[in-house]
Amino acid sequence: MSGPVAAILLTTVIHVIAFVVLLALMGRDMLDVFRSPPADGGDGGEPPASEPASRPSPGGGGLPLPDADQAPVRLREPGRIGDRYPRPSRRPDHEPARIPQRA
Repeated sequence: MSGPVAAILLTTVIHVIAFVVLLALMGRDMLDVFRSPPADGGDGGEPPASEPASRPSPGGGGLPLPDADQAPVRLREPGRIGDRYPRPSRRPDHEPARIPQRA
């Protein structure tokens, strides 16, 4: 077998093996889903009465959030967004470098 043919064959074999392993893992997970009953009773409703509903209390200062300020420019308005913001100030011009004079 020549080099390129062996490389293609090796790559194909590795991909087929990986695909088989992937299908085996997915099949095992699918079988586990059908075997084990859901933890909440299966109806998707409230948890059983024996388990109290424990939800974490919200933290922070409540609503509105401190960083929930309105944007300075609305995207729905007509026109360019760049026209709504002030142009940045330009840097001042620098003096040209002095050329030393011979004495």
